[in-house]
Amino acid sequence: MTVHTNEQPVPAAGSATGHIASAPQPQTTTVKVLAVLLAVMTGAAAALAAYIVGDHVTDSAGEPIVWTATTFMAVTALAILLEEKTGLLR
Repeated sequence: MTVHTNEQPVPAAGSATGHIASAPQPQTTTVKVLAVLLAVMTGAAAALAAYIVGDHVTDSAGEPIVWTATTFMAVTALAILLEEKTGLLR
């Protein structure tokens, strides 16, 4: 243990008092809007891919539309969930 001249021990580098951790910064409105826009655009790209695949695979016109809507909702929800978990949407 190292002692300063005023007889106070120096905390270890790994201890809770010796390590200065920066607190997570609150996200601005711009970052939140861009994160939601990213999720929507990701969902739209996945929905377009699902429509293209569904159009080639099925004979009816209704199935690709259902695939598109389902894929859009699922991918957008997943992207928003991941953004919440990573701290973009707080």
